[in-house]
Amino acid sequence: MSHNPILSFEFFPPKTPRMERTLWRNIGQLEMLKPAFFSVTYGALGSDREHSLETVFNMQRECRVPVAAHLTAAGHTRESLLELAKRFYEAGVERIVALRGDADLLEGGIHDVAVMVQALRSIADFDISVAAYPEAHPKAASLEADLAHLKRKLDAGSQRALTQYFFEADVFLKFRDAAVKAGINKPIVPGILPVHDFEKVQSFSERCGASIPAWMHNSFKGTQAGSIEQKRIGIELAVGLCDRLLREGVEQLHFYTLNIPGLTFELAHQLGIPLAWDERRAGF
Repeated sequence: MSHNPILSFEFFPPKTPRMERTLWRNIGQLEMLKPAFFSVTYGALGSDREHSLETVFNMQRECRVPVAAHLTAAGHTRESLLELAKRFYEAGVERIVALRGDADLLEGGIHDVAVMVQALRSIADFDISVAAYPEAHPKAASLEADLAHLKRKLDAGSQRALTQYFFEADVFLKFRDAAVKAGINKPIVPGILPVHDFEKVQSFSERCGASIPAWMHNSFKGTQAGSIEQKRIGIELAVGLCDRLLREGVEQLHFYTLNIPGLTFELAHQLGIPLAWDERRAGF
């Protein structure tokens, strides 16, 4: 089994000095897979926001891989959002993941991601990714309505959509077919979450509307939360999922690392994705 898809990896800003050290060590490991970009999630409020920005700017300075900053419309006025986009661009951050966000939308803020994408592109020629939901956004009226919204976001000037994670290949493949039928012709990149702790993933999935199939409960039955055994099963299931997607013509994979990139690195290894040793030495 050997593949060479385009890869990207998502991190969240580390919360402690120890987590920061772990993050940098793991970034160095994942750089060897020569991904297209690393993305950094965004805390939309107060100190979380500043910490997110600090992480983005540090990674932009230190990494060999381009960094994409998550940016949410929530918690911003139009002016503060565009001011932050300018700061990113001046710091050399040319990729943005444009999202609505979960915090409250402010009066005078942008309430539509398609409008946000257009506004960002008025600042600079950003490479912009937007979010897609294979099982439809929890607040969407229907899958059709959600696809129409996704098309507007892509047509506004974004380059690709990164999907919410899912656990069955058919969920994504049916969504991809429906997207093509809806006139979407830009890449829809599947988001992959290697399970590290099945109980935590169940809890998170309930909140974000990702379904967990019955057979997965059987796979993890009798295992201890967060154990090595759960991680091993998680990698095994993710390898099977990615292999099927790649055989179905998927060319890009976006990994939600949860800042445990060792899982993702092992997954890439089992998929036969080559390490870019020579390019790394040459400073790609």
